[in-house]
Amino acid sequence: MGGAGPGDRPEYPVMSPACVRENKKGASLVLIPNECKQCAGTSVHHHNILGNIFLAVFKGLLGVLSSSSGLIADAVHSSADVLDSFVTLIAVWIGEKPPDKRHPYGYGKIENISGVIVGCVLFFGSSSIIIFAFKDLISDDTPPIPHFVALMASFISILTNEIIYREEICAAQKVNSPALEAEAWDNRVDALSSVAVFLGLLGAHLGYPRLDPLAALIVGSIVLAIACSLIEKNFGDLMDIGLSADKVLQIRALVNSDPDVREIGYIRTRKAGRIQLIDLEILVNAGTSFPEANAISQRIVELLNHHICHLGNATVICRPQSERQV
Repeated sequence: MGGAGPGDRPEYPVMSPACVRENKKGASLVLIPNECKQCAGTSVHHHNILGNIFLAVFKGLLGVLSSSSGLIADAVHSSADVLDSFVTLIAVWIGEKPPDKRHPYGYGKIENISGVIVGCVLFFGSSSIIIFAFKDLISDDTPPIPHFVALMASFISILTNEIIYREEICAAQKVNSPALEAEAWDNRVDALSSVAVFLGLLGAHLGYPRLDPLAALIVGSIVLAIACSLIEKNFGDLMDIGLSADKVLQIRALVNSDPDVREIGYIRTRKAGRIQLIDLEILVNAGTSFPEANAISQRIVELLNHHICHLGNATVICRPQSERQV
């Protein structure tokens, strides 16, 4: 019998509070290197904030001086990144606070909220870029050819954003932070945007001036797509969407590997920021005593802790098989 959803949970008496074992450590036993924690906690944020402030000012000034709408659009994107960086820094700081009475599962969802905010900022910023670029494209006036210095600015932007992206995505994957991941992809989008701007500027210098506003339009479209993806992903986590099917299959295989487990009643999973949460019911032989049920539940929790990365909480309910109608 497979896992059931919330509406399919059978109604019967709880076997005993002693048969419930819960992992309250707030983190998986899978160790994360201290240098990764330090990088994700402070270093990567400082580098990102300083890098984006530099790029916003640098591209903004050269965009105005060189009359490049593509570079100005890219500078607007970098300015939004500065705001996003501060939002992410605050979210990560709050999200690392330990669980308390009001928040027994911790503060992890603040990182998902941050991801939604980043996505919304990118959504509105990209929409304005698309509107202005489209107006330049359909205008009867021929766009001015930007100064050659704009090419240099876009190339520097590509390198800087790619370096920041690689540092942030590494930290995000190590600590499983959705806020850091959102910020990292924001910088990757900036790098791709700068590539489009570079090609548009190059085309303008080769005699195709409308390629510059076309590059701005491409930039806005790329940013819009990423914004929608970030909003969808983080909003799904806020709505307690379950873990992937592959992850659930892994959990099921681990639980079934215990010789005393006769059947899995249900498996419910969700995420709260960096951590993953699991609630499951296992069925054991009808003659199993309470101490034996405790031992089985504890074994399952320890097994999950050692094999599921970023597991924050695992609750295992153990019931006699005879209590469940088959």
